[in-house]
Amino acid sequence: MGWRFICRVRCYKFGVHDLKVRRGGSGKHGVLDGASGEFVIVKVGGTADIASGRLAADIRDLVKDGIRVVIAHGGGDELTNWRKSRRRRTVWHEGLRVTDDQTRDDAVLVFRGIVAPAIVGVLQRAGVSAVGLSGPDGGLVRVRRASPALGWVGRVRSINTRILEDLTAAGHVPVVSPLGVDGNGQIYNVNGDDIAAAIALATQARALIFLTDVDGVRNKDGQVVGDLDPLTARAMVRSGVVSGGMVPKLRAALGLLSEVRFVCIVNGTRPHALRRAMSSDGYGTRMSDRVPL
Repeated sequence: MGWRFICRVRCYKFGVHDLKVRRGGSGKHGVLDGASGEFVIVKVGGTADIASGRLAADIRDLVKDGIRVVIAHGGGDELTNWRKSRRRRTVWHEGLRVTDDQTRDDAVLVFRGIVAPAIVGVLQRAGVSAVGLSGPDGGLVRVRRASPALGWVGRVRSINTRILEDLTAAGHVPVVSPLGVDGNGQIYNVNGDDIAAAIALATQARALIFLTDVDGVRNKDGQVVGDLDPLTARAMVRSGVVSGGMVPKLRAALGLLSEVRFVCIVNGTRPHALRRAMSSDGYGTRMSDRVPL
């Protein structure tokens, strides 16, 4: 595949035609029906999401079934706790972490030196051939500065899909840390949800699975919405029914659905959450622009 550039919610392959939107059939099916050889991107928050080993077992089974799995991880809590233990103050601007030189150095150390190895270790113990990567490795995640007010915070411009293609074709599972690199070789802190979404677009993934600490998207009555269409999702965000950390996930999902068949938001602390999210009986919240679901 090579380089794919991310423009708003669209994804383009450098030097080749625009990506095609794949339309599916109708009816309620499992996310992975006929998905052998396709990508599934799994976004985990940090080490806690994968510590039990049950998620690793699900990933092992997916790989055995021919699914190309890529894990994108976060680690904001680990970074905050690391800095707090060293009495380093975290500065926020409009709800976003300001990344100065020291914070960037801490992010590189925590994400690449603590979080990623822990995730890789759990996967390896489950029999998964996991490979730790971060955005600067091979120019995997190219970024530009998001805002001068945020310092070394990057916005994804492109994904080098060749690395992911080669690794997954050989049976490996890339574990991608939330760092990116610009044209001058400068490293940036990048939101993990944004990297996961960009990888899903660039690889034309069958599904992007957000593993969270909640059961899914809840309506105004507090009930989990099993199937969520884009129109309803936008209305829930506008009305304030959805708030907090769920808002960026829904916005990312809305930007993906023209190219990615499914976006699922599930509670990663539940047993075999990943397997259940992709089954036909439904678990968590599943989004698709293909109707009926």
